[in-house]
Amino acid sequence: MRCAGSGSRAVPRTLVLLATLALCSCEKEDPKPLASDTLLGLEADQVLVGVEMNLTRAGVRNGILKADTAFSFQEEGLLRLHNLQITFYGSTGLEEGVLTGRQGEYEFETGDVDVRGDVEVTEAAGSKRLVTEQLRYVASADSLYGDTAFVLYRPGLESRGDSFVSDAQLENVQILNPSFVTEGDPSAAGSGGPPQ
Repeated sequence: MRCAGSGSRAVPRTLVLLATLALCSCEKEDPKPLASDTLLGLEADQVLVGVEMNLTRAGVRNGILKADTAFSFQEEGLLRLHNLQITFYGSTGLEEGVLTGRQGEYEFETGDVDVRGDVEVTEAAGSKRLVTEQLRYVASADSLYGDTAFVLYRPGLESRGDSFVSDAQLENVQILNPSFVTEGDPSAAGSGGPPQ
């Protein structure tokens, strides 16, 4: 091999190889950010991806909370959750119902969870379904509380109201200012939304 402008002097192959490797390594460096600009802009103490945690009552597991992403704020004592799901279990360990929502907040001290955005509760057998925009799971009472408009679908019965208190099975539902529609089987009609 000859180097341009060097006359007839041969350049050692090892030197050419080292120079080529150095150039290649520089060209291939493509530093990628460890987090998106959105994540870097948050003031969370921790950002967790693929979260799964047990919910307990009196030391016994009564639910499993899963979320795509969780942002931990130690000073506020909460986790901010995105795309969450809570599966509730009874005292016998059998699944009772599933709660889903786009966003939520889990409080470390109480174990309560606020859930917002396309909130849906489905009992284990799948015949009852409640949809609303926001509700709160209160761990000490093992109950769901909602103070926004909602629709409860049961076979042959559709219930609407302004607020409710319920268990995860949607077995014992107390409704404020209820109205009822009994046409057909609304629970089989696919997902619906709360009244406007």
